[in-house]
Amino acid sequence: MRARATLLMTLAGLMLGAPRPAQAQAGPREQATRTQLVQSIPAETELADPALAFAKDAWVEMIRSAKLSVDAAEFYVTNRPGSALEPVLVELEKAGARGVKIRFLLSSKMLDQDPASVARIKRIPGTEVRSFDLAGVSKGILHAKYFVVDGKEAYVGSQNFDWRALEHIHELGVRTTEPVITSRLERLFAIDWAFAEGRKLPDLPAQPPMSARSQVELVASPPFLTPKDIRPAIEALVDLLDQAKQSVRVQLLTYSPVAGQDRFWPRLDNALRAAAVRGVKVRLMVSDWTLGSRALPHLKSLTLIPNLEVKVVSIPEAKEGHIPFSRTVHSKYLVVDGTHLSVGTSNWEESYFDDSRNVELLFRDSPLAAQATGIFDRLWGSRYAFALDPAKTYEKRKVD
Repeated sequence: MRARATLLMTLAGLMLGAPRPAQAQAGPREQATRTQLVQSIPAETELADPALAFAKDAWVEMIRSAKLSVDAAEFYVTNRPGSALEPVLVELEKAGARGVKIRFLLSSKMLDQDPASVARIKRIPGTEVRSFDLAGVSKGILHAKYFVVDGKEAYVGSQNFDWRALEHIHELGVRTTEPVITSRLERLFAIDWAFAEGRKLPDLPAQPPMSARSQVELVASPPFLTPKDIRPAIEALVDLLDQAKQSVRVQLLTYSPVAGQDRFWPRLDNALRAAAVRGVKVRLMVSDWTLGSRALPHLKSLTLIPNLEVKVVSIPEAKEGHIPFSRTVHSKYLVVDGTHLSVGTSNWEESYFDDSRNVELLFRDSPLAAQATGIFDRLWGSRYAFALDPAKTYEKRKVD
């Protein structure tokens, strides 16, 4: 508790600096040129959107363009020889060789996933790797997945720095040069980079708070590690759900209002139910990893509410056989009324919003929302998605 209080006091100090001028907001057409959705699709499925780039290609292009810096915050890194992540790592090595400064932040609890790849990144000239550990402050982790190139272009999405995320998992991310996003990501990275070294937050000047109705907004978690001019992600998501008038589409790996051992966490659950009750058509799609979770009874109860449908997505095993922690849907996005979109890194469970570092991007009145609607509807109507039956008993899916 003392460590958490110290962090809160330090965060208050971030507000003492002179504010910077507010950045101009991009209109819908300008958003489309600055920002694009990027997909990852499980191999041997027909779920790809022909209009969207793939993350494996976008990552290579972005890193290849780096002239000064690459700042990355990732849950973990895992590679396999010959996989889609290999060209990405090669581009990182080339960037370091030409003098690009690389800073790589990894979750302390996941460093053992692929020690050889972590060591490989550390060997790149001009590269520093730090371990992010919230022990003693919260039970959370670094769960965000993003990187910023030259302080001007950023990628945020559900993809972990993992070969499986690029080849065998349904994922959605955002590639953008939107200054509102890149500048705030750089601030969050600076906070976490400094915290990883000395458990102290840097003294950054405050910026004016963004309007809750800004067309483009970056929100983050957890609140105690985020400057007060960046809204907590949970508040932004509930706000979007409360504003829904016609439709809500949500796609997630997992969804659960069960917190800890025996607590009920109803913030998002209540917002979904309230939307359905007032006549909004709500569709929630989750992975079959939820079939063995404590949240299953709660998901079943949602199906009993008029205007609220729940589907589960099950991706068949690859032809090569079982690949642990893959062949699933891992995207985390929300579309409201077909015009507003949130894309991020949080599963909808309490710990992701209250304890762990995560990032979400919000786009209002944006053509990106229509694209995300198409992605959702393609999967919703596919042979991989089935309606959750409240009366049926389901077997737990093999994950590892």
